[in-house]
Amino acid sequence: MSNLETIVSISTPMGTGALSVIRCSGKSVPTIIKNFFGKELVPRRANYLDIKKNNKVLDDVVAIYYLGPKSFTGEDMLEIMCHGGPVMYQLIIKEILKIKNCRLAIAGEFSERAFLNNKMSILEAESICALINAKTEEAALAARDSLSGKIIQDLFKIDALILQIRIQVEALLDFSEEDIEIDGLKTIESHIKNCKEEILVLIKKLEKNKLLFETSKVAVIGKPNTGKSSLINFLTEEDVSIVNKQAGTTRDVVSKIFSLDGFPVTIFDTAGIRETSDTIEKEGKEKALKQATSANIILYLYDVTIGIDNDDIKILKSLKKINKNILIIANKIDLATKETFSEIKKNNSENLIISIKENINMNELRSEILEYLKLAISDTSSGIYHIKQVKHLKAAYKEINDIEVNLIELEIIAEKLKQTQENISMILDNNDDDRVLSGIFSNFCIGK
Repeated sequence: MSNLETIVSISTPMGTGALSVIRCSGKSVPTIIKNFFGKELVPRRANYLDIKKNNKVLDDVVAIYYLGPKSFTGEDMLEIMCHGGPVMYQLIIKEILKIKNCRLAIAGEFSERAFLNNKMSILEAESICALINAKTEEAALAARDSLSGKIIQDLFKIDALILQIRIQVEALLDFSEEDIEIDGLKTIESHIKNCKEEILVLIKKLEKNKLLFETSKVAVIGKPNTGKSSLINFLTEEDVSIVNKQAGTTRDVVSKIFSLDGFPVTIFDTAGIRETSDTIEKEGKEKALKQATSANIILYLYDVTIGIDNDDIKILKSLKKINKNILIIANKIDLATKETFSEIKKNNSENLIISIKENINMNELRSEILEYLKLAISDTSSGIYHIKQVKHLKAAYKEINDIEVNLIELEIIAEKLKQTQENISMILDNNDDDRVLSGIFSNFCIGK
């Protein structure tokens, strides 16, 4: 990337709208202003102006000039707000690109320039990306919290605490064992305990945030008329799937994205699995099993009044080969006799017993699904939000957790504290290699 080039892009969603925002950044911005408006613009002031081509007005716009380094990218910037619609903004961008050293920006390039010009940290860059891609209110608030610098403040607090402990340990190393007071060791032990707790709290917070930014897949599987569609409608709080007593009502996979206690989830209602000669139902069965393969967890429903029969056992055996995360749910407990209920509790103690119709144990089901999701989503998943931070925080926690405070191991304590602090510094350090930076900024939209 050459900073000699001025980058240009649309910053609002493409398509028709009331307004479109065109963003420019680089050394050619003053030339763009002169060519388009014929005069200099006062920085950081909204200007209502005409854009002309061959003395004909293309559009009346609002233009704001930001003089570097007091801008988002740290360079000279121009934002033009024109009337919405692809024809107008494409026409204006086409005219800008005729100016020397101007080119279209690639995804995330404005933010990348901001990072390279020390206008934001990697943490802030990832937080912006997370905010843009947030699918739930909880995810957006978590990203905003990170962007406001709360996580960085927590990290600096931990870093300062480790430094304080290191200074205390180094001071003790200068004394003989006979001269070291027990109170000094107890103080170090107390500070290490506090530091461990601070690191652990931050790890848990970031791991929760990670779940907020990953859309988990949940497949609802079972034989016909076990309550699959009713379960989907209950969890999403919408009439997503058709509820009908006639077997085979759901022929295709129905999906819906919803928020489960803040976690974005895509849930799939699949065709009832049973032996049938119906070609369409067979196709629905194949699609259901295919969906189960890619799901993070499977919710397997069976009718408590019928129990788990040989067909259920065959289906579950097939599912366990393709997905280890299966939550078995006994539905329609409101219709079961006391004897049936007792038998299920005795022989299928791991199964969750519910009634969707009568809202029995449905809160327990929600909690169980959340626990399964947390276990099912691995550390190697595609979510980019704060993975690096969690990795280094866990490494830091491992080092400090291994410390045993005693006189004999003071040098080992000093080394482990040094390793702990180095892991924290790796998070706060902006010197990521080019491949990592490219991976981060390529996840941004064009114009950001």
